[in-house]
Amino acid sequence: MNIYGDRVIKIIVLMGVLAFLLLLVFAAALNRALQPNERERVVVRTRYSPFDAARAYRDLEWIVGLGPRPAGSEAAALLRHRLKQELAEAGLRVWEHSFEADTPLGKRRMANLVAVVEGSRSGVILLGNHYDTKHFTDFEFVGANDGGSSTAWMLEAARMFGPRREGRSLWLVWFDGEESFGPWSKSDGLYGSRAFVEHLRAGDQLGDIHAMINVDMIGDCYLHILRDRNAQSWLLEIVWDVARRLGYGNHFGRGVQDIQDDDLPFRKAGVPTLLLIDFSYGGSIIEHRKNWHTEQDTLDKVCAESLQAVADVLYHALPAIEAHLNEAGSP
Repeated sequence: MNIYGDRVIKIIVLMGVLAFLLLLVFAAALNRALQPNERERVVVRTRYSPFDAARAYRDLEWIVGLGPRPAGSEAAALLRHRLKQELAEAGLRVWEHSFEADTPLGKRRMANLVAVVEGSRSGVILLGNHYDTKHFTDFEFVGANDGGSSTAWMLEAARMFGPRREGRSLWLVWFDGEESFGPWSKSDGLYGSRAFVEHLRAGDQLGDIHAMINVDMIGDCYLHILRDRNAQSWLLEIVWDVARRLGYGNHFGRGVQDIQDDDLPFRKAGVPTLLLIDFSYGGSIIEHRKNWHTEQDTLDKVCAESLQAVADVLYHALPAIEAHLNEAGSP
């Protein structure tokens, strides 16, 4: 065989290997689209925080029992009232930020709810979530994961942290009106967080917010939170490092996502932010399409173990976040 023929064979073999590798990648992607990865189903062998996931799940059951809870609705007001009662019993100071929003359905009264864990030093670390569900007229949307899971999680997190802590104060904020009433746009959606940032700016309090972490859709039994492309890098790395050390690495993935949520107005205002959201609801692309913003967003797809995992990670991440802010100097 001449040298030319030998080269041709090598090229053919190389192309065959490349084709085989491409097929493997395609098969893995197809498998990801078709079925959940069982490694993403959370197993809690050890609790790493005082967070009581069973109690949080009971709160979630009550929340879902209210039915749809779109911004401005009676059900949303009932939920807000219950949250205030529970937070007061836990000893936290609670206040409301009420505002009127212009929506495609007309003006609507909305209210953000703020629970304060009083700190021993100046400055605030803000934990945010939204408690409204998206408005639908053709089916009943109870939002067990999207709206419900983070609402119940935040309530139990407030109990976990208690009325006082060493370090900066914690503000736990339930934002109203995260969901849009029509197609998502700059003016339709994020009503509560946009209004809250403006409220802080008007009161010259925006500079008091040293970091903001937003949680959304964290109850999925197949928990897989991807890296927030827009996050402050040091904030993201702290949280991901803690997740790895606690054994939750399978649920805080290496992939990157770019999603607009209630952290956006804060990021635009110059606050270091991080979004924690599992935007693969059900563990696969197909399941996500079946579950997200459909009548399938129900309690059977939400697991207490996922709530526990997120709480454990943030509970242990907060001291490192405090330390970084202390070293770097407050914003």
